[in-house]
Amino acid sequence: MAKRKTSSKKKGSDGRTSAVAEQLEHAFLAGLGAMANTQKVGSKAFEALVEQGKSFRKQTSNKTESLIEDVQDAIRGMADDAQSNASGLLHQMRDTPQMEKFQSVFDSRVASALDRIGVASKKDLDALNAKLDKVLKPVQKKRTAKKTAKKTAKKTAKKVAKKSTKKTGKKIAKKAVKKTAKTTPKKAAKKIAKSSVIKAV
Repeated sequence: MAKRKTSSKKKGSDGRTSAVAEQLEHAFLAGLGAMANTQKVGSKAFEALVEQGKSFRKQTSNKTESLIEDVQDAIRGMADDAQSNASGLLHQMRDTPQMEKFQSVFDSRVASALDRIGVASKKDLDALNAKLDKVLKPVQKKRTAKKTAKKTAKKTAKKVAKKSTKKTGKKIAKKAVKKTAKTTPKKAAKKIAKSSVIKAV
């Protein structure tokens, strides 16, 4: 008899196990169904949220752009007002003796600061230029005199060379150019004429 009881217990426990397994399987399948349903509904809900986000972005960007334009217009207006006020004040200040006094004080302070650090003033530079002009005038006259002496010596030497023979004329011309480059134009012409006449004879 004991055997029967154990066998009946086994049959009862097998039935219970199968019932629990069946219930677990149903719960698992119900979970899978819920998950599938959630995916369908969730994708639709996700797409709906994306659309709401897009429309919200458009609204906020439009509002932001309009706010930015309003702020820019206000700033431009304030800048124009400030500029017109400043230019009006400048015109008023320029015509007053206080501005002239300010300019003279500023100029004198800048001039004294430049003098302290050793920068030459306009007056100093003008005086220096005048002195240089006085010194350079005689030097320039001497340079132009030498240039004209060389030119006239070359011209006269060429004339003499043409008149005399080719060999003697070239030698005479070269010597004349060398000698006359050191002397004044009148003296050079006389020396060339005398030397060419003497050597040609």
